[in-house]
Amino acid sequence: MSSALTNLLQSLRIVPMGQGKSSNQVVVVSDKRERLKVEDLPEISLEEVAQHDSFDDCWVVIYDRVYDVTHFLRDHPGGDDVIMDHAGRDATIAFHGTGHSGDAIELMKDFLIGQLPTKQHIFRTGKNKVLSMGIPE
Repeated sequence: MSSALTNLLQSLRIVPMGQGKSSNQVVVVSDKRERLKVEDLPEISLEEVAQHDSFDDCWVVIYDRVYDVTHFLRDHPGGDDVIMDHAGRDATIAFHGTGHSGDAIELMKDFLIGQLPTKQHIFRTGKNKVLSMGIPE
């Protein structure tokens, strides 16, 4: 999809949906999305996350959970480039290292779309207390 068309669709809150970047399905995204419950989160592999690494389609992993932050890029107080440095990858260390507020952590829930398969977990393993301390629910 061309960049101008994608930007227009995003401003109208209409975005491509599906597996990878080649999907032709479209879904209208409500501003008042229902938050997913942790137990209902679909598994999304790191390989799938890696396919979403552009301004038009940006996913990041934070504490083993997957977030679609495409529509948040322009609103991020630190600038979109901070997130784009980690687009399609794990951004946990960068996120943790900047000392986000409680409000920022609460806002993350609006963008939660899935979690990594258990075998790809680094932080939510239950085995390492140091890595699991302070993880936002």
